Amino acid sequence: MKIALAIAMAILVSVGAVAGVYLYDQFQASPPKTSSPSSGCSDPATINSHVYNPERLQVVKSCITASGIVDNVIDEADGDVHIRLSLDPAYSNLTNSANDQYQYGDLVVEIICVNIPTQADATAPCQNYTNQIPIPIVGEHIIVTGPYVLDRAHHNWAEIHPVYSLVNPSLTTAVSVSQYVLNIRYSSGTYDGWLGPSPRSYSANVTVSGGDQFTDTITLYSTSSSVQNITSIKVTNPGFSLVSPSSAITFGPNETLSITLTIQTPDTNYDGPLYLQIVAS
Repeated sequence: MKIALAIAMAILVSVGAVAGVYLYDQFQASPPKTSSPSSGCSDPATINSHVYNPERLQVVKSCITASGIVDNVIDEADGDVHIRLSLDPAYSNLTNSANDQYQYGDLVVEIICVNIPTQADATAPCQNYTNQIPIPIVGEHIIVTGPYVLDRAHHNWAEIHPVYSLVNPSLTTAVSVSQYVLNIRYSSGTYDGWLGPSPRSYSANVTVSGGDQFTDTITLYSTSSSVQNITSIKVTNPGFSLVSPSSAITFGPNETLSITLTIQTPDTNYDGPLYLQIVAS
């Protein structure tokens, strides 16, 4: 009886231990999450190579994107511009107790080598580098991208340092093209010929920043049994222009051609169709 009781108690203790491990594993505290890296997170200008004494920065994530309102902009002796950013709620987990104590709860954002450094150890790293990041003003809502670090030299407060990109979304423009409308005029003066009737449309799915160029392809089929030409293509939407093709396009008998268009967009917002005027033989 005593042996059976001892065995039963041992089993209970073992089960309790396993349950305890399971519960501990399920409910132990997790480290705070940071924002997900942006798909456009990169350092094309190799800005990071101009950070002085980089060992003072503990890298938590190699690149993140965050947004918020600029609370303060400060020029520093190392040539950097120190920005206090009051984060949007989605990014509030990026700050820590040191940010609360020393930076009014804001995330520190550093644009490096903006001014000529007066701090000796920051002089050499800023040589041969010219800052291209825009400097925001207080009250501006911005989106910043760069390494997420802890500044070991300043109480381990959290920073984005250095800034790889900074934009004010209210100042950016976007162009979206939903379809191409082809108006084909033939040398005979008609709008129905070897490329078919017009106007007619092709679906498109293009979105770029205003002022950018983009390329896209349209496919046309010649119903003629002889050689024919498109002599010119023009975008008739105000502010848009066709960069290429700029020369005539020749179709063989009953030939199908894919024509790659390079189009310059205006630095304005636009969402709608793109009108192409085609002159054909």
